[in-house]
Amino acid sequence: MEENANRVDVVINDKHYKMKSNDDIEYMKEIAETVNGMMAEVHKKNIKLGREDLAILTALNLADRLRKAEYELESTKDDFSKAQAENKGLKRNTEELTKELNDFIIAFDKTKNLKL
Repeated sequence: MEENANRVDVVINDKHYKMKSNDDIEYMKEIAETVNGMMAEVHKKNIKLGREDLAILTALNLADRLRKAEYELESTKDDFSKAQAENKGLKRNTEELTKELNDFIIAFDKTKNLKL
């Protein structure tokens, strides 16, 4: 990490932390707010949890979100690859049809010059 990394004080589960990162300060605050919000949500459902168990359960929930987002990203990448392949095929078909149409127009123009 660089010497001139950004620093910010955040509060997570009523405890103050100093964050240091090369990331933007607003981003670091957003991340801390996400963790704090998730911990509050988990704590609301499990009031008797101690700080450590609350942190572990929150980490598991965040890992679950991350894994689902990774699966969704992979699925989106697959869909995008399929769409690209389909687009390539459609482009090839369009080019072939355009050539056929141009050939037809040329042939039609030649028939206009025929004298019957």
